[in-house]
Amino acid sequence: AAARGVGKDSTTLRQIDALERLMARDVLYRREVTGRIQVSDRDLSAGMKRYPREVRVLFLHSPDEGAARSMRQLVRRPGVVDSLLQTLSPELLYRVDSMNVTFGIIDRVLEDTVYALSANRRLSGVFRSETFGWGVVAYLDSWPFADAQKKSIPDRIHQVENIVRARKQSDRAGTYMGSILSPQRAEADPVVFERFAAALHGVMLTDTAARATRNGFRFGAHDLDEVERILGADVHQPLVRVSSGSFSVRDVIDAFKSREFQFVTLHPELFRNRLNVMIKDAVGSELMSREAYKQRLQNSDAAQHDVRVWAEYWTASAMKRALQDTVTVQDDEVVAYFITHAAVLGRMYEVNVREVFSDSLHAALTILERALGGTPIAEMAPQSGRRAWAARGGVSGFFRVDSIPELGITALITDSGRVGGPVRVDHGYSVFEVLGKRRVPGDTTTNVPPVDSLLSAGRRMLRGERQMQVVTDAVSDLAQKAGTKVYEERLRALKVNESNMVTRRYIGFGGVITAVPTIAPLWEWKDPGRPKDIP
Repeated sequence: AAARGVGKDSTTLRQIDALERLMARDVLYRREVTGRIQVSDRDLSAGMKRYPREVRVLFLHSPDEGAARSMRQLVRRPGVVDSLLQTLSPELLYRVDSMNVTFGIIDRVLEDTVYALSANRRLSGVFRSETFGWGVVAYLDSWPFADAQKKSIPDRIHQVENIVRARKQSDRAGTYMGSILSPQRAEADPVVFERFAAALHGVMLTDTAARATRNGFRFGAHDLDEVERILGADVHQPLVRVSSGSFSVRDVIDAFKSREFQFVTLHPELFRNRLNVMIKDAVGSELMSREAYKQRLQNSDAAQHDVRVWAEYWTASAMKRALQDTVTVQDDEVVAYFITHAAVLGRMYEVNVREVFSDSLHAALTILERALGGTPIAEMAPQSGRRAWAARGGVSGFFRVDSIPELGITALITDSGRVGGPVRVDHGYSVFEVLGKRRVPGDTTTNVPPVDSLLSAGRRMLRGERQMQVVTDAVSDLAQKAGTKVYEERLRALKVNESNMVTRRYIGFGGVITAVPTIAPLWEWKDPGRPKDIP
């Protein structure tokens, strides 16, 4: 592909550029965050005390700190929390939630507060939860944490270390990211924002069910492509202005493609509020990519390796598509393909025709000419033909397609009521009118194309087979020219995990991609025709 200049199109180059920004940012994250994290014995000891225990509490919500302090004064006496909750005014207590807390939850302030409680100290002090705001928690009960009980001691230590490390990374990332972003100012163009928001909102409303998730609505890359199409030239307009260089709508769309976002609601105002936050997050990540470029981390071995893996995959895919695009299929080829496979395909369908059977092609062409000129097939059928059908006006009745493949297949893909032929059959030629076609009554075969779409389905199947073959032939030729050798004894010795999986890779400072390309099987080029006995 590289030798032929394939993969140098604007779409592929844009993908590679976006990926390079991600990989440079990830290298920066590993250097400034993960590479600087240490989990101490003290950290592990504290986590091991909490991890085996699950705690159930009541969270008493207050509107502000003063109300929380007043509420706590009223409920602080031991044993009277439950009885007093119903008497407190909404100005002090506006909601009560029961919750189970385990080690490793996102809200660390809440976790620290809960694990300081016990049967002897049932009420916390006033605090502000990162998630729930101001309030007080009351201890209800605790028991062994089920997940921890299933693990051995080494596995518990490993899990606690992972939790502590992830928290330290989050803290370090926030601090470092803040040091880079705080001196900068980004401002969105309100007019361009409204156009972008309206386009994305409109696309998502076209089929809300397809975009619905358990907790809201999610868009995909194809939705962003459609937004780009709708906006046209406006995608090049600056959406966010920054002193170091503006971000266009297209830049933001590219950033969105490597992130996972969700809208809780599609209410227009709330949708725009959420989109505003999403753009802010994406721009923040892209500014971290710019910092990575300043430090020339895009040239690091790690970044270049990851980019090369995907760039070669995209280039090879473009080459594969270029080969496949050379394949064309004609309708007469589809008919021949179906006739060849009539033993399988034909047993699932039946057709009913009115036929005029002739001994010669010349006679059949004459009959076809008369039929196309307006003479009804019904008038000619009794006058010509050697089949038993001629005695009943040339009407065959429904017969299984595989019993007379040449006639049955041709009739099957001819529109009902239309005249077809001449078709070469045993001992002569057939001109026919299609009276009906159907699935064989009682046939339960699944994934069978509907009768009316059989021709288009056959065209896809035949084209797909030919596309596979043209790629296989091309790879086979290239492999021979390159002197490719497969060491089968080494291949057989490989230990293979029989579980298929798709792994996601989370990018430092925001973003997520498929960890490695998913490559379709392509091994038929190796010794064509040989039994495929290599696992």
